[in-house]
Amino acid sequence: MSPLRSRCAAALGTLLALAATGSFAPSSAASQQRELVVPSAAYPTVQSAVDAAHPGDHIALRPGVYREQVTIHKSLTLTGAGAGKTTLLAPEHLVAGSDGLNSIVSLDNAASVTISRLAVSGPGSGTCDEGALGAGIQVLGGAHLDLSHAAVSHIKDTPMAPCFRSANSILIGSLPTGTGSASIRDSRITDYQGSGIIVLNAGSKATLLRNLVTGQKGISTDGIGYFGATGRAEGNEVSDNACREPDPGCGTDFFTEIQHAGIFANTGVVVSGNRLVGNQLGIYGLGTMETSHNTIIDSGYFGMALQDGTFTAVKDTIRGGAGGVAVVASAVDTTARLKRVKITKVSGDPTRTFECCGFTATVTTEP
Repeated sequence: MSPLRSRCAAALGTLLALAATGSFAPSSAASQQRELVVPSAAYPTVQSAVDAAHPGDHIALRPGVYREQVTIHKSLTLTGAGAGKTTLLAPEHLVAGSDGLNSIVSLDNAASVTISRLAVSGPGSGTCDEGALGAGIQVLGGAHLDLSHAAVSHIKDTPMAPCFRSANSILIGSLPTGTGSASIRDSRITDYQGSGIIVLNAGSKATLLRNLVTGQKGISTDGIGYFGATGRAEGNEVSDNACREPDPGCGTDFFTEIQHAGIFANTGVVVSGNRLVGNQLGIYGLGTMETSHNTIIDSGYFGMALQDGTFTAVKDTIRGGAGGVAVVASAVDTTARLKRVKITKVSGDPTRTFECCGFTATVTTEP
């Protein structure tokens, strides 16, 4: 036998041996996604399935109520049987995460997690001193959440526990450090005690499309908020977020009090095509940004408040409520350019400027 033929025969023998022992398999088979079903004999709880799953696996949740907290450190897909059929419910006693907050679902460790067709629900039963509910879903540690056709509701405590940084339906990132990202679409965010969706810190970002975000009529709430973060809020319906008594910190003075808004956005956020109804402020903008094609109805104070920056509003519609557009200067000279912005049926000023500390506020309108 020639040397070349001998080497080929040896190589073939090695491959056959590897195949026989299971040590050699096609790469597609090695990386094939598994499906883990909950509940089942192997996985009675959602957390047990998460713990057993490999990155990339799919966890299928059957109809039912799962009263547990779920922490996810790896990239997975979780799918329920529908937001009205599958619910992750806050347990009676919540366990705090690494940041001290109690959340029903927590993502971290740079995991990329897809969640759809299920509900995440409170209420909690803690107090500010003994474990109040911090968030419905929390995204930290550079993790990414892809949430669709879902519901997050009743993120509050019974009785109410108005703690700092508590009871936000979806919390992305953290201050002073901590980032996360999210794509949230076609979902219902309702009955929260703090904010509907809040995105915190430079490096965090969120794309929010076609969601329903509804606050409470009894306490002060905010709808969608970007604080230092970036992203897009488009096609959402946001309502019933306002300053409520007895909240000692909120009011109508832009320089000494806090106002609550349907959407709060800063530099690097696109706000377009949203419908905002019955909020104290429809849109509260800070920095350099553009709004367009939003419909703002019956705001308790102003349809839009634009503070400390350079703003362009294009084809927004403000109808009803106490005022149209407020332009506020407290830290820099501020300009607002209103292009084909329609303001009708407001009981107060269509546009008004507020100035402090030597800075000027200017508003121009274009047909």
